[in-house]
Amino acid sequence: MKKNRFLYTTIFVIVILILILSYTIIKIVTPKKEFPKLIIGIVVDQMSYDFIPRYWNKYSPDGFKRLISNGYFCKNANFIHFPTYTAPGHSCIYTGSVPAINGIVGNDWLEKNSTQLHYCSDDTSYSTVGSFSNEGKMSPKYLITSTVTDELRKSNNLKSKVIGIALKDRGAIFPAGHNPSAAYWYDEESKKWITSTYYMQNLPGWVEKFDEQNLPDTYLSEPWNTLLPIEQYTESLEDNNKFEDTFHGETNPVFPHNLPELKYKNVHLFRDTPFGNTFTKDFAIETIKNENLGKNETPDFLCISFSSTDYVGHKFGPNSIEVEDTYLRLDYDIADLLAYIDNNIGMQNVLIFLTADHGICGNPEYLKSLNYNSGTFFHNVVLDSVNNYLYRTYNIKKLALYFINQQVYLDRKLINDSEKDLNEVAKNVSVYIKNNIEGVKNVYTSSELESDFSFDYYFRFFKNGFLENRCGEVFVNFQPYWIEDRTTGAEHGSPYYYDTHVPLIFYGWNIKKGETSELINMTDVAPTISAILGISFPSGCIGRPIKEVAEK
Repeated sequence: MKKNRFLYTTIFVIVILILILSYTIIKIVTPKKEFPKLIIGIVVDQMSYDFIPRYWNKYSPDGFKRLISNGYFCKNANFIHFPTYTAPGHSCIYTGSVPAINGIVGNDWLEKNSTQLHYCSDDTSYSTVGSFSNEGKMSPKYLITSTVTDELRKSNNLKSKVIGIALKDRGAIFPAGHNPSAAYWYDEESKKWITSTYYMQNLPGWVEKFDEQNLPDTYLSEPWNTLLPIEQYTESLEDNNKFEDTFHGETNPVFPHNLPELKYKNVHLFRDTPFGNTFTKDFAIETIKNENLGKNETPDFLCISFSSTDYVGHKFGPNSIEVEDTYLRLDYDIADLLAYIDNNIGMQNVLIFLTADHGICGNPEYLKSLNYNSGTFFHNVVLDSVNNYLYRTYNIKKLALYFINQQVYLDRKLINDSEKDLNEVAKNVSVYIKNNIEGVKNVYTSSELESDFSFDYYFRFFKNGFLENRCGEVFVNFQPYWIEDRTTGAEHGSPYYYDTHVPLIFYGWNIKKGETSELINMTDVAPTISAILGISFPSGCIGRPIKEVAEK
């Protein structure tokens, strides 16, 4: 009996020793999984893919060229949803999802059983922090899925810092997710960076100090002239052309733009210049510095959106010298940001991706001059035409409430009270629009989008953008090169390549140099970053990791 007890004790001690030794060996041999110390997501608002090759010879070696030449360049990255606007684009990138799932179906929309439009990030239950305006009454409450930034914070009990920055509130709020460390956007009234009580009760001291510099006034204190001699802007139309909008107070949209004089006549002047991007870059660097991003135990995430490219593009159009000059200046801003990272964190510790939230269509009048079938839909004209048709058909006034996001929103309550069939009214409207309004390629009703299949190629884009309680009853797909409400400048929103095809570049930490022309869906960005970080995919994610980027 004693011998057995001694034997069992000996075996037990040996097993314990083996386990201790094995654990020690595994701990020594198995390398600790490493992650980037900082992820920086850069979204260039309205950057069509072709702005890369078009201006390539003018870019410096240290901005876009550095990212592309030493990173992984996805040359065929596309959004797969409609509409291609700022809020849906940013939300898609960070959720790995589409509006039908993440809920952000436009910049504005009409909620079911409401008659008032909702702005995508409005939230009156919160107040502005940093100014006395109402521009901080915002939150991400309409975003109904998680983001990659949410999943990062959740993975380590909120130890990672996540911060969103953009001139546009929606460009900062949706990338940062539901529970970030902070999100900041620009208040034009006070000319300051502000936030919402959703995030904090008071601005950090360093933000207040940055705001006290009054940099917007400094940037507007001198005329906007071209970075290079104007005769070198051969990729653009002549400076004085009829396809561009003008600043209030200007006779012609030509350089130099006298910003010191124009600032008194143009409320939005600062954002409509390339210096809004430079201001964003300045603030991004201050954020990295003062929040010690990239120097913590867990990975941090900075979401930057450069908004001025969109504002300049809308006003002057993609073939303007103003847009070309804006991208050449943004190239230097990106170079400055990369140089700061080199000197203060080390690029080997930082993962960067750069992309865009949508592209841009050319000016319709310019395209007409090139013999394209192009034109403009004026939403009020379409709405009036539809309501006149409905009055003739049903003898009821204003059955259609809005034509927005290329959708007709019908008055559901009025239709119900009139004992009319909603689907029948919607179908009649769709037939009327297709047969009577010029420039229409196809029309879909909400009941058709709820079905599973159509032979029409673009049906899937509209289906991916359809969420029943936030969308209209009739969707209008314009012919290519037809846009809403603009005869000067430019617009976006369609499911066509000029609006869906954007650059996508990964650079820095463990990213292998290379490129691909294979089709990449923009829903693939978030799961790629998630795979690199070893965290859960966002809750509504339908994308998949890009193998060449995610696998090491």
